[in-house]
Amino acid sequence: MGVIRKQSIQTSILSYLGVGLGYINVVLLFPKFFEPEQFGLTRVLIAVIGVSAQFALFGLTNAIIRFYPKFKEGDERTHHGMLGWALFSGLVGTVVVAAVLLIARPWVVDHYHEKSELFVHFYYLLLPYLFFEVCFQIFTSYTRALYHAVVNVFFRELFLRATGTILIVLFYLGWIDFELFMQLFVAQFGLTALGLAIYLGAIGSFHLTIDRKFLGSGIRQELKHYRMFTLLSSVSALFLMNIDVIMISSMIGLDQTAFYAVAFYIVALLNIPRNAISNIAVPVISDAWKRDDRAEIQKIYSKTSINQLLIGTILFAGIWANEANIFQILPEEYADGKWVLFFVGLARLADVGFGVNGGIITTSNHYKFDTYSNLVLMVVTVVLNLVFIPIYGITGAAMATGISLLSFNVAKYLFLKIKFGFDPFGWKSLATLALGAVAYWISSFIPEQKLIVDIILRSAIITAIFVPMAIALKLSEDAMEFVAAVRKRLGI
Repeated sequence: MGVIRKQSIQTSILSYLGVGLGYINVVLLFPKFFEPEQFGLTRVLIAVIGVSAQFALFGLTNAIIRFYPKFKEGDERTHHGMLGWALFSGLVGTVVVAAVLLIARPWVVDHYHEKSELFVHFYYLLLPYLFFEVCFQIFTSYTRALYHAVVNVFFRELFLRATGTILIVLFYLGWIDFELFMQLFVAQFGLTALGLAIYLGAIGSFHLTIDRKFLGSGIRQELKHYRMFTLLSSVSALFLMNIDVIMISSMIGLDQTAFYAVAFYIVALLNIPRNAISNIAVPVISDAWKRDDRAEIQKIYSKTSINQLLIGTILFAGIWANEANIFQILPEEYADGKWVLFFVGLARLADVGFGVNGGIITTSNHYKFDTYSNLVLMVVTVVLNLVFIPIYGITGAAMATGISLLSFNVAKYLFLKIKFGFDPFGWKSLATLALGAVAYWISSFIPEQKLIVDIILRSAIITAIFVPMAIALKLSEDAMEFVAAVRKRLGI
């Protein structure tokens, strides 16, 4: 866990810096300087490409992680042309999906022109955006396989948000109009892909030559089979995060999409530790499966679960304790996002609490389970959104997301428990949730203060209760080692 702990701390720091910038962009600047429909458009483009890129990649991201140990055997320098093969495969997929998007445009016009006219107007921006995203995802998976995950987090979490802030300021100053803003908004994703390509070149790992002899040795069929069955796993993860935004924009409009997106982004704080840990943990799990080291996998499963649950619990308690303050900062029309904050927050807390269950399954020989369960999940998610959005609006979309995420994680948990005997939970998991509930409950007795004072006071009380008790109960081995290291540095 040393490599995982070290790099997850580094990526978490970068991610939280990025979230700080993202908070400024999404919660403060976009709602203030843009019309809700304009802000909603940026979220819809991100959502559509989030799903479309996974079809273009066709399981490539998981395949790179899982098969990298095989590709590097006997060729430590070029890894038998893995990067060249991945980019070629991604380019083919991009051409196919781009063609589908063009063919689908008349249908999009029919379904979106009334509620989301701006989306129809800027539809063609999806094509370059798709190419940029596919390249970035391939470079991201490759750097993760090389154990250089920190750099892709820098580009996605920090660099991208910083360029976004610059674009918003340029728009506010009137130096660019909304048309040019949207073009530059898409172009910035190309810069992130270019940045990773330059980094890979700098460390001597950017090799485009494809080793056709190696691919012809039998691994090509294995790759195709794996990619086909993990495609839905990749799609469903992005599908769950984005289908609500896509359906809201179609069913009730881009303005409601903006209201939903702000609340959704706030609880995205809970995802940061999970993403940071998974970036490093999944390649390590892949190596452990190759050695059939199930004890190591169980150890990683347990540690990631409790570490993510600890951070997620204190964050959710702090967010919900400050929900009134959050919506006081936003324009009045964004207040409908309150219950989105609650339901999606609970869903994300459950998601992080189950640890790296998805990574364990997709890197194992039983990855087909993930495919079948993802197929069911996608159907259930669409049905729940179709039922709940017309009745409850954006709150209904949040409820649908919550039910879907919880059900999906329970299914993966049961599979790993029954098939391998893996189980990440124990008394520490229950103690963490109880500690979070108690900290929130105590904070709720604080009389309302002025905005900044209220935020600081409630957050401080939750932290002062949660952190010392978590340390006293020794809920996380990694946290205890971190505390011991800090004490040693301070001479305590």
